[in-house]
Amino acid sequence: MVAPGILREFVFFADLDEAEVNSLAAIARKIAFERGDLVCREGDPADMLYLLMDGWVDVFVKIDSQGQRRELLATLSKGDIIGWSAVVQPHVYTTSVGCASPVQTIGFQGDNLLKMFAADQKLGCTLMTKICQVIANRLLATRQQMVSLSVLS
Repeated sequence: MVAPGILREFVFFADLDEAEVNSLAAIARKIAFERGDLVCREGDPADMLYLLMDGWVDVFVKIDSQGQRRELLATLSKGDIIGWSAVVQPHVYTTSVGCASPVQTIGFQGDNLLKMFAADQKLGCTLMTKICQVIANRLLATRQQMVSLSVLS
């Protein structure tokens, strides 16, 4: 459990009422990572969604079949979400996320979130809408990267 006030610091939870924040705080936990640690690996089962409290992480994808070469897609920092795949089928991480510094997160088990969303459909709809916005923003940023690379070549 984390203190509800910590969740209130995140824009992601700005529209939630006190009871909703308290429910989420009850299933959340703080998780720390060291520089160089992997938060999640592309292709692995997605079981955790994280909110980045402190530090920064690099998001990258494999660009060869052996997974030896990878491409940086983004760098995320405080307030960003990692691991939305934990609540979106097929529940497989679509990117790898590595710690570029020591990192503090708040973690949520995907199964626990999905159960909460089923029990409180208003909360589920609100948070899934926000998660969809995160996905859309990441897709747009990736598209812009691809366009800039094609212009350069």
